[in-house]
Amino acid sequence: MPELPEVETVKNYLSEKILNKKVINTKVLNAKLRWPINSKGIRGIKGQTIQKVTRRGKYILLQFNDSILTIVIHLGMTGIVSFKEVGKYKKQKHDHLLLYFDKFLLIYNDVRKFGSIHITKKLSNMFLLKNLGPEPTSASFNIEYLINISSKRKCSVKELIMNQKIVVGIGNIYATEALFLSKIHPGTFANEVTKSQYKKLIKNIQLVLSRAISMGGSTIKDFVNAEGKPGYFSQELLVYQKKYCPIHKKNLISNIKISGRSSFFCNKCQTL
Repeated sequence: MPELPEVETVKNYLSEKILNKKVINTKVLNAKLRWPINSKGIRGIKGQTIQKVTRRGKYILLQFNDSILTIVIHLGMTGIVSFKEVGKYKKQKHDHLLLYFDKFLLIYNDVRKFGSIHITKKLSNMFLLKNLGPEPTSASFNIEYLINISSKRKCSVKELIMNQKIVVGIGNIYATEALFLSKIHPGTFANEVTKSQYKKLIKNIQLVLSRAISMGGSTIKDFVNAEGKPGYFSQELLVYQKKYCPIHKKNLISNIKISGRSSFFCNKCQTL
C-alpha cells in the first residue's frame, strides 16, 4: 500500500498538471471501490477549477474554486492516477473515474478496488480525515507529544508509529527503516522506549520520509507514480525485506509478525 512518500509524489505531480485547471467533464466508469463513488456528487464539479492540490496523511485532496467541494482520493493498494491526451484515451480494465480537462484527462485505475474516491462539502468533519494524527514532519509531532501519548499505550512502538490516529503516513516500510536507524527493537513496548530513543526515532522518521520523497517513494510491487515511473527509494532500504544487516554484514535479518505485518530487524543492532 502506498505510504506517505508515494502519496506525496503523486500529489506533487498532480499539482503540476491540474492546479488552476478547469474540469470540463467527468465520467464514472465503475463506481465500485472500497466505498462506491458518488457519481452525482462527482458530476457537480463540472465547470469548477482546481485551486488546491494537497495531502493529508495518505489522502490526496483536490479542492475547488467554490472553496466547499473537495475530492478525497485514497490509492488503496493498487490505485494509480495517470493522464492521457484528449482523443488518445482507450478504456482499460479497472478504470474507474475520468476527469476531463482542456487538453488531457485524468484517469483513476484500481485493480484490487481497495482505494476510494469521495466528494465532501465538510472536509474538517470528513469521516476518513477527522480523527487523523499530526503529520510526521509537522511541529505537532514532537518529543512531548510522543512521550505523553506513548505513556498511555501498551502496544509495541512499531504499532504506535503506524497508528494513523497518532501520526499519519508511516506504514510498514518506513517504520521498519526508522526503527533500525534508531536502534529500537520493533517489539519494544511503547511506554518503555526512553525519551532519548524517541528523540532519535522522530529524527529518523523525518529523515527516512524526506529521503524517500526525494526519490519518488518506494516500489516494492505495484506502485508507480502519475508518470508511470517506480519509486527508487527501495534501492536504499537497509533492512526491509533484506537478508543481511548492513552493519553486521554476516548477521541475518530477523522477521517477526507484529499486528499481522512482517517486521524486519537486526537482533544485534536492535535488542529487546
